[in-house]
Amino acid sequence: MVLRMNRPHKRPDSTVIYFRKRVPADLQKVVGKKVEKISLQTRDPAAAKVVHARIAAEIEARWAQLRRGVITVSQKQAVAMAGEIYRELVAAHEDNPGKPTDWVTKLMMDWAFLKPEKVRVFKMGMAPEKTEEFFEKMRMNRNGQIVQAYLDRKGYRVDHESLVRIKQAANAAILQGREQIMRNAGGDYRADPEATRFPSLEMSSQATASGEPLLGQRSPLDVFDMYAKESKLSHGTIKRWRPIMARIQEEHPRLSDITREWCLTWKARLVESDLDNNTIKDAYLASLRSLCNWAVSNGEMASNPLDGISIKGSKKKKTRQQGFKDSEAKIILEATFDTFSSTFSAQHAAARRWVPWLCAYLGARVGEVGQLRGADIKQDEGVWLVWITPDAGSTKDENARYVAIHPHLIEQGFLSFVDKSGSGPLFYDPRRRRGGSDANPQSKKIGERIAKWVRELGVDDPDILPNHAWRHRFKTVARKVKMDVGTRDYMQGHVPATEGEAYGDFPPDVLLHEISKLPRIEIGQAATSVQGHDDALTDTGTKISA
Repeated sequence: MVLRMNRPHKRPDSTVIYFRKRVPADLQKVVGKKVEKISLQTRDPAAAKVVHARIAAEIEARWAQLRRGVITVSQKQAVAMAGEIYRELVAAHEDNPGKPTDWVTKLMMDWAFLKPEKVRVFKMGMAPEKTEEFFEKMRMNRNGQIVQAYLDRKGYRVDHESLVRIKQAANAAILQGREQIMRNAGGDYRADPEATRFPSLEMSSQATASGEPLLGQRSPLDVFDMYAKESKLSHGTIKRWRPIMARIQEEHPRLSDITREWCLTWKARLVESDLDNNTIKDAYLASLRSLCNWAVSNGEMASNPLDGISIKGSKKKKTRQQGFKDSEAKIILEATFDTFSSTFSAQHAAARRWVPWLCAYLGARVGEVGQLRGADIKQDEGVWLVWITPDAGSTKDENARYVAIHPHLIEQGFLSFVDKSGSGPLFYDPRRRRGGSDANPQSKKIGERIAKWVRELGVDDPDILPNHAWRHRFKTVARKVKMDVGTRDYMQGHVPATEGEAYGDFPPDVLLHEISKLPRIEIGQAATSVQGHDDALTDTGTKISA
């Protein structure tokens, strides 16, 4: 196969000759187009070949530099880049510099910041703080377009700190260049004695003999997978965050493509998309911030482009209590005694019968209840306990904990149900699994089905969550009956209220004593009744004095 060489290009309807070359697929997002097309400014084929060769070399160098991703530039390199900007500026005006007065006007702003003795500055305006804000912005960014054009032309993508260094060096170099042009405009073409202060630009090459991806050159998804594995992110977190990284990778094939400026634009786009501020803050920004923090600590990035970027979370107005009212709890718990459809599996029927009661009396998350196995129901020191463990699926903090079984659950026959179910999952059959993944386990479906069922029962207030409301209700009732705070928080898997509360353990009899303070929820009466209960049950179900 004969490869077609890139050569000067002429459109059929024009005599002007162009450079035209397709942008490599991996750079099209960064470059912003699929084809580079540049006029060679000539109709002479011989001259076009020379210009074409120069532009081709420049384009290839630019693409090679773009592939290096975001780089960190030293102070010396920043001054060297400023020197290139200085020489380009002087050369562009050397033959026809114009009048000296033309350059005085352009130098006013530079003098104001770098040679204030040459000018007097009067900050005017009806809002002094706005004027001062504008003045300070111009201190750094007055030549920002010139700097950005240079970086884009060369293919340099730099981190935020490097950009600041380059702008500072360029501001001084541009002032020096404009003063030299002003002297040229006055007829003085002597060489600038200060021009030798700029060092030559030396950019270290990045290459690996092994062919492994360079640090900072891996894709966001590749780095995320490394981060998730090392940090042992939960399946749920990976499921929420990885799609965000995939969307970011569509815009930036390399992690090092991500800059502070892009992050600000990205955040603005997310706000414009009408996403809730809490979703932007806790999902989008949090996921990328965490990834970049890990990348920095592992040499994949020089700095975190999200540092200093945040968004104010939105607070949802509370129009009612977050937990179930007694009337709502009654509707749900009474329905657990209904006869269910014959099409239900035994596990599905068991979930409707027991999951709401367990949520009411354990204070656990519905996901933690849904993943319970028969082996997780244990007796210790004569007390029946539920062992909530990540071994069964997951817990929010990846820690295991015991919760004592409320006497009312035992009276209803929960232990008998567990005994008949065996040591495996209580509320789903692993043999009925259809595909799925660790991020979307069977046990998760239990909570989803229960929530849908609760809504169908008429407990459909949109201001409460149909499963999580049990946790709020548990906390509320626990406060009413003066349950020990440390024990209550431990059983619910909450962070201890104080560092001191984290000390020591929670013996089974203590857990039973505290859980037994919860009033029995009596079903079958006109309304949910509350009766104090501070008795304990032995494993035989016999009442004994607490």
